[in-house]
Amino acid sequence: MLKSKFYVCPICGNIIHSIGEAAISCHGILLQEEVAEESEEDHYIDVQVSEGEYFVHMDHPMTKDHYISFLAALAPDRIQMVKLYPEGNAQARFQMAGTRILFAYCNREGLFKVKL
Repeated sequence: MLKSKFYVCPICGNIIHSIGEAAISCHGILLQEEVAEESEEDHYIDVQVSEGEYFVHMDHPMTKDHYISFLAALAPDRIQMVKLYPEGNAQARFQMAGTRILFAYCNREGLFKVKL
């Protein structure tokens, strides 16, 4: 699972997860794999341990035009994903067991990650 790939349709926002090579299309468009950048100032992924879980939070706009679309936690044997929506909060809780990488997808700026 740690070699997972994410694809996002620019038309409908559909999120596709793959654990191998794939040719994925949506709305007649061949989707490109999202390449994750390291978490940075404008897309800082804050991770805290709370009650035996990772509490992930981002101080990021959550407007209809600019928002975090999903947060995901990857471990060698599993993926946990939370779909987020405009006007909600950019936060989620994930099980800690084996989690090695956290991802966040901004609908304007793309995919970001932080290694644990």
